[in-house]
Amino acid sequence: EIATMSASVAPDLLWMLTRANNSFLVKRDGGRTQFCKEQFNLKNQNSFKFSGIANSKGCDLQPTENGAILTIKSQKGKTKPAQLCKVTKRARGAERFDNDFTKVAKCIKNTVGGYYRPDLTKHALARWTKLHKSIKKAKSKGAAAAKK
Repeated sequence: EIATMSASVAPDLLWMLTRANNSFLVKRDGGRTQFCKEQFNLKNQNSFKFSGIANSKGCDLQPTENGAILTIKSQKGKTKPAQLCKVTKRARGAERFDNDFTKVAKCIKNTVGGYYRPDLTKHALARWTKLHKSIKKAKSKGAAAAKK
């Protein structure tokens, strides 16, 4: 419903309507601090720049066992919600989009920063760094538990 509405409504108007109240909004400290759990919001901040609802372009990184999945909003999906997401599971030249830090970072930089939304490149790379560290910690804990 929101995806089809955002195709015909100006992003500024959509932000004005959804910034104070939406189902993804999480308020802390009596409402002074606001976070957002929506898809395509890299920083999980309730702001127009990072909003996945209000912006027609957005990217998202989700962790998997072996690495991450990079998802971007497709321009073809404005009126077709089933085609809204374009998922990248592979890095160019890699067999899998796996835990190889530099290949994944290069793919993120080329995709997000190269032609899609250059203003989100730094934030996407920061999120990939955090995801990579958490995946390494989870694997090391699993290996340590298996040795015992």
